[in-house]
Order: sequence, then structure tokens, then C-alpha cells
Amino acid sequence: MYRPAKPLEELALDLLFESHGESRYNQTAAEYERLSALVKNLDDAYFRVNRSLEQRKKSDQQQCKKSDQPRWRRIYFKAGDLTPRYAPFPESISIETIRNALVFSGFREPRRRKQAT
Repeated sequence: MYRPAKPLEELALDLLFESHGESRYNQTAAEYERLSALVKNLDDAYFRVNRSLEQRKKSDQQQCKKSDQPRWRRIYFKAGDLTPRYAPFPESISIETIRNALVFSGFREPRRRKQAT
């Protein structure tokens, strides 16, 4: 079943592949297979994403000392909105959110569920 990725899941995927020095867009099928092989260990993915968020938070704190506006913010804007809504970057992303992002984007196989007998 297909569903579009949520914004936090998109952020987690971007941070994960950025930490590997890779882009997840415009790749060949073989390159996508190589990318999915990079993220076999979910604990490593969790560590990489949250370490990247910590680094961005530190750089944002330094930026806030120079100006009033934080550098890293999420923007929520839907059709019909008159003004965008800004939200701060999360301090951490849960392992379940990272797992869902990998499953729904096709980089990880979903867990098998027990069948009712």
C-alpha cells in the first residue's frame, strides 16, 4: 500500500543519506540497491540522523547569536493558507519514524506480522 512520506520522514531520509555523502534522488536501479544496502542496520541509521540533527542545532545556535532568526526551520504551508507556519527543527527523530521512512520509500522491507490462526 502506497502513502506519501510525511515531512519528518523525508527529513530523516535526507539527513541519513547526506551523512553517507549520497543523494537519494535520480539514481539508477543498481545505485538504489547500493543505497538500500547502506542502511541495513537501523541503530546506525538512528545514530547518524540524530547526530546530524545535533550538528545542525549547534550551528543554528551560533547563527542565532548573530541574527534573530534561526537558520533551520520547517515550513508548513497548505493551499488556502495566508501565511506560512514555521516550526523549529526537531532535536531528535525516533527510530520508528526512521523505520517507517525507510519502509515507505522502499529502502527497507517491512517487518513480517504474525498471522492470526
